[in-house]
Amino acid sequence: MAEQLVGYEMMVIFKPLLPDDVRKGSHKALVDLVKKYKGEVVSADVWGKRYLAYPILSHEEGYYIVYDLKLPSRAIEEFKKEIGRIAEVLRFLVMRIDDPDAIRTRLNKKVIDI
Repeated sequence: MAEQLVGYEMMVIFKPLLPDDVRKGSHKALVDLVKKYKGEVVSADVWGKRYLAYPILSHEEGYYIVYDLKLPSRAIEEFKKEIGRIAEVLRFLVMRIDDPDAIRTRLNKKVIDI
């Protein structure tokens, strides 16, 4: 019997001056990490480069991507630890979403290929 997948939203802030190929490689690493834990990425919403509220590791800007994903709840803590090891990530936040379909209908997203 397959384990139940739970909906999560994850915001990732990448370092702002990464070349496109490095940022795409980091994005692929995150998608592969989700698959490693038997989850799936439903969508990835690119917010692009934005100013930060406060400097993080001497960076005034960050490159934002918001992921809508599904993961087994037992895997989330180890998943978070592995995201923290990705050098290109400045910050991230993973939140459980109880009704992701209701949220998806209210948002206008610029989705990238996964």
